Amino acid sequence: MKFLRSFTILPAFAACLLSAKGTPLTKADLTHDFDSLIQNRTLQAISVGVIQPNGSMTAHAGGLAPDNATSPDDHTLYEIGSISKVFTGLLLADAVVRGEVTLDTPVARLLPDGVSLPDNAGERITLRMLATHTSGLPAIPVEIPADNYANPYGAYTEADLWTTLRRVKLDFEPGTKAGYSNLAVGLLGTLLARNAGTTYEELLAARITRPLGMKDTVIAPSEALRMRFAPPFTSGGKPWSYWEFKALAGAGGIRSTLADMMRFASAMLKPADTPLQKAIELAWTRQNVAASLASLAPGGQALGWMLAGDGRTRWHNGMTGGFHAAIFVNREFGLAVVLLSNRSTPVGTQIADSLFRRAVGFPERPIPNGDRAEVALTAEQIDRCIGTFRLNGNATIVCERRNLALYVTPKGQPSDRLYAAGPGTFFSRRAPVEIVFDLPSDGAPATALVLKQGGRQMRATRE
Repeated sequence: MKFLRSFTILPAFAACLLSAKGTPLTKADLTHDFDSLIQNRTLQAISVGVIQPNGSMTAHAGGLAPDNATSPDDHTLYEIGSISKVFTGLLLADAVVRGEVTLDTPVARLLPDGVSLPDNAGERITLRMLATHTSGLPAIPVEIPADNYANPYGAYTEADLWTTLRRVKLDFEPGTKAGYSNLAVGLLGTLLARNAGTTYEELLAARITRPLGMKDTVIAPSEALRMRFAPPFTSGGKPWSYWEFKALAGAGGIRSTLADMMRFASAMLKPADTPLQKAIELAWTRQNVAASLASLAPGGQALGWMLAGDGRTRWHNGMTGGFHAAIFVNREFGLAVVLLSNRSTPVGTQIADSLFRRAVGFPERPIPNGDRAEVALTAEQIDRCIGTFRLNGNATIVCERRNLALYVTPKGQPSDRLYAAGPGTFFSRRAPVEIVFDLPSDGAPATALVLKQGGRQMRATRE
């Protein structure tokens, strides 16, 4: 049964995209999708920039907080989350260009004395595998609680990283499959910094941000920068904490501004205009790996970058506890879209995807339920809806709470974050789907759910 198949997210552009003919975006286009999402509190503050052959422009919308109507600007600081992986991939490419390592240097050769992976895995895992999520390392270290959303990486040090590696259990044999891994890319950043005799933040500044003039792109903001830091909010609008990174900064620890990310996007479009041309070109190159992240990168992977289905558009997004960011770059069109927001909701990537499609004349995908307002639920209210629900045969839907949001995972399909319309009623912004739970009047967990999609209703009972 292919119910919810449209939950698969973004951006699987068809090969025909490159033959599409679009119209350059205008200032009005940049805020076209914002109004309703800000009014229904799906978004708080949002900053968007577009680079086109006819020039670049930025736009901002929303207020920094419910009690602060001040709009963000080009110099507002945001967490960019996993877009940090693109920077770490570029640092790897730069180290290769400098002759410090090769893409196939084994991890074992860069580890500290006394640190080795079980079963000699460090000799089989290469730096290329770390950058392309094909190392077999798990998504996050087992030492980090899976339900810690407040500041999960804030206390994870290099000493903890080495402890993890000494006893890590691989998800698969290195190089045979792909599995998204913060641990792998975080390790890559730490190893590159150690090999250069510095820290990740210092390496980032010396080799990327200073050469590209990105003066406000950092791991640890100065006091002056903190004054420009947008406050973080969960997807439901609850004030949240900033995420701090130590040993795994290369996976998600970078903070930046729209002005700086526009400089970065411009460098990706025209590397010959930068001092990092060779490194950018290497990081941009599609890697020949045995497996790729099919649901995220249908066109394959570069070093840090995901490739869309057209095989040419590079992209990545990132989400922390209180922020969401996305970047799309296509050299053939001379086009880049950057989005930064201070609410932890994946709808930001959908907006960036929509702007990109509009610019190239490709059919847009409207955000389903975009005009529906979300209501905030307590953890106790959400927990009544968690569990495994069986439709029929082997078809199941797993519902779980992550922070203060409900996620559903149909068997064999990606997870989707749902939005609450009220206690027991949730909707998706990836597909025109609504799920209604049967909640007993005595406060007990839901006994069943009804999935509504395309005029059909399917009932699933709790296992």
